[in-house]
Amino acid sequence: MPILKFSVDSQLLKELGERLVGKPAIALAELIKNGYDADAHKVEIEFRPEEDSIRVFDNGHGMTLEEFKKFWMRVGTVHKAKERISPGGRLMTGSKGVGRLAVQLLAKKLKINTISVKKANNPQRWLTAEVDWGTASTAGELTEAEVTYHQHDGEFPFKQGTELILYGLNHTWTIDSLKELARQIWYLQPPFRDLFDKMPKSKQFEIAFQGADEFKDEFQKQLDAIMEIQSARLIGKCKDGRVDLAIEFWARRSPIKTMPYKYRIADLPHNKGVYDSKKNLNEAQFEIRIYRLDVKLSAGIKRDDAIDYMERYSGVHVYDEGFQLGYYGDKKNDWVGIETEQSNRILVSDLLPASIQEKYKDTFRLNYLPRMRRVLGVVRVNTSAESNLSIAITRDRLIDTEAFSDLTEMIRYAFHQYAFDESLEQYQKKASLIKTEPTTTALRRVEDVLTEYREKIPNDVYRDLRTGIKEVTLTAKREEDNATGNLALLGPLATAGVSAIAIQHELRKQFIWMERMIEKLRTMDSKDHTSSDSLKEIADDLENWLKRARATNAIFDYMTGDTIEKRQRYKAKGVIDDIKRQLAFLARGIEVDITGIDANIYLPEASYAEWGSIFQNVLTNAYNAVQEQDRRYVRVNSRSSNFDRSILIQDTGIGVELQDSERLFRPFQRDAQTSHEKMAMGYGGTGLGLTIVRLLTDKIGCQARFIHPDIGFNTAFLLEWKEMKSR
Repeated sequence: MPILKFSVDSQLLKELGERLVGKPAIALAELIKNGYDADAHKVEIEFRPEEDSIRVFDNGHGMTLEEFKKFWMRVGTVHKAKERISPGGRLMTGSKGVGRLAVQLLAKKLKINTISVKKANNPQRWLTAEVDWGTASTAGELTEAEVTYHQHDGEFPFKQGTELILYGLNHTWTIDSLKELARQIWYLQPPFRDLFDKMPKSKQFEIAFQGADEFKDEFQKQLDAIMEIQSARLIGKCKDGRVDLAIEFWARRSPIKTMPYKYRIADLPHNKGVYDSKKNLNEAQFEIRIYRLDVKLSAGIKRDDAIDYMERYSGVHVYDEGFQLGYYGDKKNDWVGIETEQSNRILVSDLLPASIQEKYKDTFRLNYLPRMRRVLGVVRVNTSAESNLSIAITRDRLIDTEAFSDLTEMIRYAFHQYAFDESLEQYQKKASLIKTEPTTTALRRVEDVLTEYREKIPNDVYRDLRTGIKEVTLTAKREEDNATGNLALLGPLATAGVSAIAIQHELRKQFIWMERMIEKLRTMDSKDHTSSDSLKEIADDLENWLKRARATNAIFDYMTGDTIEKRQRYKAKGVIDDIKRQLAFLARGIEVDITGIDANIYLPEASYAEWGSIFQNVLTNAYNAVQEQDRRYVRVNSRSSNFDRSILIQDTGIGVELQDSERLFRPFQRDAQTSHEKMAMGYGGTGLGLTIVRLLTDKIGCQARFIHPDIGFNTAFLLEWKEMKSR
């Protein structure tokens, strides 16, 4: 019977190389992995823009001509998958024999210089090979694709190793794109080095990005700072199917509580109590850090920088023997499933035992699952030693096996346990703040005791005490009724505040995205000068919009977890100057003079958020009042006399009637209608601003009221308090 044989089109070179990789960083990663598999201790990457080339050198064992023919020239060779151990004793990262083709994504031509360690005693013989990918991929049959080579007799510049020079780059590399690429390359190695630093010297490995030292220093400084500010750590280790898990809660750079757990891989629901070492996960480690970015950060890192960093690198990343698998950690790939569960507001865990869930039944349980943008995690596996885990042909992910399901569920289990523990912490904290008895109830009990001892108390004393208690009780009742009414207001106000914080952080993410789009527009080239001018004009317009949007978003800067919780005495001038900056977008040409504030005056003890809310409401009212006046002027100054202190805010607006001014502190009371024009400019409100001011100033212990203004002003708002004599 006649037979036919398969033929392979040389276009497969392009398919296997460029299209399986997709990103320049992953393409370079493939070359770095080849250096690791060659027992190199160092890989150097050097961009040479003047030569339109990239140089990659590793000091590994190199190749002889025979090895080059047998392994490099054979697409899909499986020698790494069979041998698995390098000559130097490393577990190899490669297995499919297609990684070298990834360089097509980076450049059109490749030159290889290599000398084998086997020739180290006679370094006069070394090999050069060159390939033109465009020509090779159009050769027709794959077996017809040509690589030219030449053996040299002469001094090789290196004792051993392989040098790759990529010519005719496919991308234009700007300073910013080089900086971003450097970050991605360095991130190929795990950020939590304590999971990997115990590797023997033979496996230690360094990536050097020449010409990017300043980028590296900047990146390392930012990374070190991020490593200091986590609010929780989830640390786990699987060994022979048994898992040790620790949930750590952190504050001020150190753990304040550690909760240990143990379970078996067989206990995961999908395994139904059965564990098979030939199918299930045997060994893996992970460390996951959870961050709170809505609080004031320490460790020398700004909140916006931390948010930007987490936006780029957050997620749970998987490293195979020290190298990142690119698929994991990408926010588009919710491989653990936590983002989906968090979005769906699932409460009950399908992983944790019933005994644990019963303990937490009164809490919000999985409601405390974190969003992935607050998570930075590292998972360490070893596919060379773990036969039940294997890498897909794309070399960026693991094949879906039973062991991989175990790995996924092990990580998800840790998140679920953290959510339950965090939920219990918050539940207990809130329970400890609940008051059990109103003031009026306590006073009635005092009255009952007085009645019980009536016969033992003189009549005139009894009458005076009873009358005094009744008066105090009536006063307390009125205050409780007022407080109840105010609390009814605070509920929706608190909800609005939380929503405002959420919107602020979402907008910051969008601002970062917009900056990148503006950068892309500015770097786009067009042969049509009209199009280039239009692109520049669009970029300028977007940049102006971004500045205005950032200014608007700054109005919520004072509303974060740290500024809400931390109570102290703040300098008045610093707080008011900060609020003035945040409200700059509302001022629109209004002159705001704060030079009259004494730099040494401290406000009464309160949170920064409370003072921010007070001054933001008062200044917004002042801006609203002067907006349509000929002279638009607001002045803030301080006053001191003996132990009396005050802040006076005056404006040239429409003024208020002093005899009726107390009415303005009640909910939904407004002294003037706001025009449609001013509403369109962002002025006007619901009539709650001064109510909020009075609530907060009463709580803080100072007085807020309107007084007669100085000459030249129409409105004067006074905040006053007394200093303690010991101060």
